[in-house]
Amino acid sequence: MAKPAKIKAVAANKAPAPYLGQHLRGVDHGRVILPVEWRAQGSPADFMVIVWPLVTPEYLLVLPPARWEVLQKNLESLSLTDEQAAAVERLIGSSTSMRSLDTYGRLPLPEEEANRLGIEGEATLIGRMNKFEVWGPARYAATTANPSAQGIADALKSIKI
Repeated sequence: MAKPAKIKAVAANKAPAPYLGQHLRGVDHGRVILPVEWRAQGSPADFMVIVWPLVTPEYLLVLPPARWEVLQKNLESLSLTDEQAAAVERLIGSSTSMRSLDTYGRLPLPEEEANRLGIEGEATLIGRMNKFEVWGPARYAATTANPSAQGIADALKSIKI
């Protein structure tokens, strides 16, 4: 019973809604509509969209402002003379675009990158609590078809659930 009360408290404070669930959406003129629960009052309308993972792209990682700030702070702590850090910054900078929701709650996708990743007629949106992913449905199905039970168990242990 404590969970519903906590969710109500978050809503009362107008905190951004968490990005939860898996949603299949149509892509219309390079835009995908976000689930209504992801667009609750107090939720951001501006996002940073990154082709991810950086080295072997599979999907678009979408960061709201708060999560983008965390990434920037982590990068700012790196030395200006560190060439590996500079390479990472270049890769992130050149793989990222800023996007804003339109009045209907549609997120414009970076067209060329989306097409390359198979995000054309449809997109699968995957909530990751404080961020979300946009996948081509076929690529997502292929990637998640055989998850490693041991890998998932190890990951859960590492975050101390």
